[in-house]
Amino acid sequence: QDGDRLLLGLSGGKDSLSLLHCLLEFQRKLPIKFDIECCTIDPMTPSFDPSPLIPYVEGLGLKYHYIRDDIVERANTAGKDGKTVSSLCAFCARMKRGNLYTTARKNNCNKLVLAQHLDDCAESFLMSIMHNGFIRTMKANYQINAGDVSVIRPLVYCRENLMTEFAKANNLPVINENCPACFEEPKERARVKKLLAREETLYPNLYDHIRRALIPVMHDDSTAIMRSYTEAAIAKSRKVPPKQKKKAPQRQDAMVVDNSTAPPSSNNNQTEATPSISLASASEEELIAELARRRAEKYKMAGAMKRLPDDNAAEGTIEDSTGQMCSLNGGDGMIPCRELME
Repeated sequence: QDGDRLLLGLSGGKDSLSLLHCLLEFQRKLPIKFDIECCTIDPMTPSFDPSPLIPYVEGLGLKYHYIRDDIVERANTAGKDGKTVSSLCAFCARMKRGNLYTTARKNNCNKLVLAQHLDDCAESFLMSIMHNGFIRTMKANYQINAGDVSVIRPLVYCRENLMTEFAKANNLPVINENCPACFEEPKERARVKKLLAREETLYPNLYDHIRRALIPVMHDDSTAIMRSYTEAAIAKSRKVPPKQKKKAPQRQDAMVVDNSTAPPSSNNNQTEATPSISLASASEEELIAELARRRAEKYKMAGAMKRLPDDNAAEGTIEDSTGQMCSLNGGDGMIPCRELME
């Protein structure tokens, strides 16, 4: 958008370097004005040295933030009781994202640009289903919880091979390895990538269909709406009322939503009337449920899945604001889903 200040997360891989040149081309040709800055997080490990990017990016005339953060060393004492973290990959992802948010805020960048593509989104989608029991993938355009930075992924409809071909054709200075947690052994994402590649040989249009299926899942509201449907379905199946949060005191100017304002339902078998809801005193779950109900009636959509609470979760594990905990590589290392999938 006109006036945007973009901060590109530049890892040195083919995807982020290709996206950098796409943004520069857009900046030259689009009728709007926006600024581009780049940020690289150096985890200070001998196996990964992104420092060759410094003269390259500066040669493009861009403001460059090169941040050295000894993430691997910090991981040795950042686990429970001062021990090593259970998943270096999860810890590294969380630390890098925090550095990117901080850099964006300090430099008044309103949008963080990340280079994940359709292949990444498809892999995350399957990993979330298989290891977390939740229909979710990385969002294409959303605002973080703090509300001051948006995250955009312009390449979510692009296949990975496009970036590979572009990087080779233009001789981009690709850094071979960009994840120090993945040097020694293949991770779950690599296994899922092979699984999808095998299926694509049988179904050549596989990724076109996956892209179409992921469009609603990429929406910013999808997680909350699916969660409200799941809670309602669980409550009905177990015949127990859903958990209620303490309601805030009702304001005098509170708006009331009743059945007369709701869209008429086309289901003739529906016998239960929806109770009136005070928007001022309703809990967050009730507001989300009301929104989901109205959208479901409008589009005649069914509910979806939410990951059930895990009784075997590690003691002391803190859930994120969505109530979801995810495993980055299918192992024991758990982080909030919003940090993994967003």
